[in-house]
Amino acid sequence: MKITACDLDKLTPAKTYTITPEGEEPVELDLCGTHAAPIEELIQQAKGAQVAAPAEARTAPAPAVKRVTRKTTAKKAAAKKTPAKKTPAKTASRAPKIMTLEEIEAQKQAQKG
Repeated sequence: MKITACDLDKLTPAKTYTITPEGEEPVELDLCGTHAAPIEELIQQAKGAQVAAPAEARTAPAPAVKRVTRKTTAKKAAAKKTPAKKTPAKTASRAPKIMTLEEIEAQKQAQKG
């Protein structure tokens, strides 16, 4: 009988995972359910299942991105300075206009003739 224990906390049962980072040698890890949870979630996401992000992923800061600046011509720079037109957002807080019966009838008559 073979019993596999977690490499990190020595708990059983554990599953063996083989991870191969691009350009590196494969790494075999025996992980219990607690330590394997992030890997299992990634596998489910890769298969297309919708899984909630683990708490560590929601609170971890995003990695820094190196920004590359490019020189633009004056023509392109001028085109970028014009702001895009924004469409007004519909607000749900507007109450319907309250009209009397006479106002409704007058509006109908105005539309007919």
